[in-house]
Amino acid sequence: MAVFTYAAKDNLGQYHKGEVEAANEYQAANLVRRQKLIIISLKSKTEISKGFFLNFFNRVPFSEIVVTTRQLATMVAAGLVLSEALDILKEQQTNARLKKVLEYISTDVKGGLDFASSIEKFPDVFPNLYAKLVRAGQASGKLDIVLQDLATTLEKEREFKSKVKGAMIYPLVVVIMMFVVIGVMVFFVMPRLMGLYKESGIELPLPTKIVIAFTGFISGFWWAILLALVLVFLVTKKYTATAEGRYHFDRFILETPVLGKISRLIVLTNFTRTFSLLTASGLSILDAIKIVSDVVGNKVYQEALSVSYRGVERGLPLSGQLLGLPIFPRIVGQMVKTGEETGKLDEVMSKLAQYFESESEHSLKNITTLIEPIVLIVLGVGVGFLVISVIMPIYQLTTNIK
Repeated sequence: MAVFTYAAKDNLGQYHKGEVEAANEYQAANLVRRQKLIIISLKSKTEISKGFFLNFFNRVPFSEIVVTTRQLATMVAAGLVLSEALDILKEQQTNARLKKVLEYISTDVKGGLDFASSIEKFPDVFPNLYAKLVRAGQASGKLDIVLQDLATTLEKEREFKSKVKGAMIYPLVVVIMMFVVIGVMVFFVMPRLMGLYKESGIELPLPTKIVIAFTGFISGFWWAILLALVLVFLVTKKYTATAEGRYHFDRFILETPVLGKISRLIVLTNFTRTFSLLTASGLSILDAIKIVSDVVGNKVYQEALSVSYRGVERGLPLSGQLLGLPIFPRIVGQMVKTGEETGKLDEVMSKLAQYFESESEHSLKNITTLIEPIVLIVLGVGVGFLVISVIMPIYQLTTNIK
């Protein structure tokens, strides 16, 4: 007999966690269902103890999820039974972790567990909205269409993230190189030269005195600096793990002059694209708002969407709610109003997603173009100052020798 831990919800939506003892996973699932609970996740304690190491050393690339979703959609559309399609995907899968996950899901589906519930067991592999969309596709009988749309959306998300990361690589590399140069000067070059300068007894120029004082401080108190940085990181991480801390952190990011604009555009792109996908899959506006608020990735927008949800729940139009929230641009509320009037809200949201994505890319290019010369100037000044501080005393030494 094995011990299984489960997370589940009852008919009232209340969350339950517990343990059951059973011979296998199916028996454990049946024991949980007998309590009139809907299973969210079910894992053996052995799996949990091994999970961290398995996931850390064998992660599933996001690109693999996109390709697998696209292939699954094609096979389901061609008329293959879901379990057969999953078996085919499992056999051709090269990623060991995803291969094992597909094997679990296939076994679950063959055992009578619905596809969406089985996916929910692997939140570290599949994005948050994946299972919810699959459930909507199963309910509407359009699983193949939903999977195709999901694959397209995930692909766009991957491309967008790649562009954001790509735009920041060059400045980041330059900054890292600057710190490497400073580190080499502080820990290797200056300590050797300081001995030479002391023996010569020459009057050191101001730049050299500054660099020597800086080097002495860093080399003498590096442990304190490192400890302070670690403490700041841990305190910040712990604070942002709370709802209040996360809200204040996200608001701070949004209010930062340059970074705030980019963050806002990224959130709006994520919001409109996901909302379009959810409503196109047949989910109601209320359900779509609830899901989007969970995956939007910003606590400030999450709170705003919660306000919108309560308004729509009372029968008010979504457009009016968004127009009343200053963190949403007026174009969002106005376009949503058009979508509500024409009955094409999913199409309107898709167009908004394209608009915000284009704006994000344009802003990133502008910021990168602006940052590059600034970083190069700072790097040039810093390295130049270090070089001068080294050369001036050497020049004095050679002059004295002559």
